[in-house]
This record gives sequence, structure tokens and C-alpha cells, in this order.
Amino acid sequence: MSLTKFELMKSWENPSDFPTYEEEEAQVRKDMQCLFDELADGINTLIDQLKKTTAASGASGIGISAITALPGYTNVQDALAGLAAALDDAVISGIVPDNSITTAKLVNSAVTTAKLADGSVTNAKLGGGSVSNSKCNFSAGLTVAGDLTQQGKIILNSNCYGTTLPSTAEAGRLFFLKVQ
Repeated sequence: MSLTKFELMKSWENPSDFPTYEEEEAQVRKDMQCLFDELADGINTLIDQLKKTTAASGASGIGISAITALPGYTNVQDALAGLAAALDDAVISGIVPDNSITTAKLVNSAVTTAKLADGSVTNAKLGGGSVSNSKCNFSAGLTVAGDLTQQGKIILNSNCYGTTLPSTAEAGRLFFLKVQ
């Protein structure tokens, strides 16, 4: 449906439409009312065209400028339908368009250890260099928070690191195996 362009049928500038002098008062009143009636009819026609009918809606007759995210739509009705479909895809189907969630949009507690499913973070998914020898260098010491309980002694000496496990186990001894 398209909206109908409105034009007045008579003009005050045309002497044949409205003579300069009119002797009959009823005709003068009729002439003065004529344009108001035409304007009212034009506005009412526009309102009817903008109302939704079973065949179409007024929104289908209102043009729009191109919208990059909704290409190909030329009127308000179709653009609204396209937008509704895009929202349905994102919300109902669980499809989130690429690059639509940014770091700024995630709340601080959005990703926590408790929310990670078992096996969701694998070696293949760890970024290159996220765990490296330099990040595991404890030569300056190791701070352990919380309570550390041990029955007996903890042995941490110069031979607590190597490429093979010690041949004899000793209670309380910590050993770090270097993976080759």
C-alpha cells in the first residue's frame, strides 16, 4: 500500500474558484469552509491509510533510508519484520551474531570457575604462552594462601626437580617433574 499525495481542489489565488466579491453570505461561508473541509478529508484519508487493515499496514507505505545491519528493506513494515526475525534468531535460537558480545558487556562475574563445565578449558583452547616456564618460575618464592597442613616434614631441597622421578619415595618430599 502506498500513501496518497494530497492536493487541495480549489485555490484562493484563482478568481474562478473564489471571486473577489460575493453578494450571498451563504456562498461566502461555503467558500471559506471549502478548504477546511478538503484539509479535514485529506487528513482523515491519511489516517485511514496509516491504520492497519487486513490487507496491509500504513507502515508498509512509509519509506526508510538504508540500514546496514538490515539490508534490502525499503519501508518501515518490512524493516520491523526483519528486525523481529533477527531478534528471534538471537534470542530463541540462541544464535549470537559474531562480535556482538564485547569484554565491556561482560560483567565481572560472568565467567567464573564454577560456571565452567568440566573439560571446557582444554590444552588446545589455552592461548599460546598462557602457561609457560617463566610463569611457573618460583625461584623468588611461592606464596600459598590459606591453611597448609602436613603431618611431619616437607622436604624441598636442591634435588626436588628433574626429568625423571626419584627411584626412592620419601614421605613429605616435593618433587617437580620437568616435562620434555
